[in-house]
Amino acid sequence: MFHEYEIIVIIRPDIDDADVKLAIERVEGTLTELGSQVVERDDWGKRKLAYLIQKHSKGHYVLFKVAANPTHILEVERRMRIDDRIIRFLTVKMDEFVDLDTLKEQAEERRIARATAAANRRDDHDHDDDDDDDDDYESAAAYD
Repeated sequence: MFHEYEIIVIIRPDIDDADVKLAIERVEGTLTELGSQVVERDDWGKRKLAYLIQKHSKGHYVLFKVAANPTHILEVERRMRIDDRIIRFLTVKMDEFVDLDTLKEQAEERRIARATAAANRRDDHDHDDDDDDDDDYESAAAYD
């Protein structure tokens, strides 16, 4: 019986990229070791915290979307508490009794949508640079 969970992990910002990667792999490895399925992992990078946590004003955020047994989540949380690289985590139960294949399909659709949106932003940025000169000339001519 799998439930759908989202786990947000905040990793200390003062450690190097290799240690951040190890912390992420440790959480993901613990989940798979216990028999859970990591459906999606989204690395948000370093962001400003709303308030100081262990004297840190920034943290490296990672979101895991997981299909897991509730007892697996308890064990993952226990291991995250003793990992000194993790300064905070939040686990939210999204749904009960989920179909793993459906979750994987939805994750793939979100990944494709994000990639398409990123490509569109790049294209829009490239086109904006091309016609900026014309707009500047027209707006300057209006003030003459």
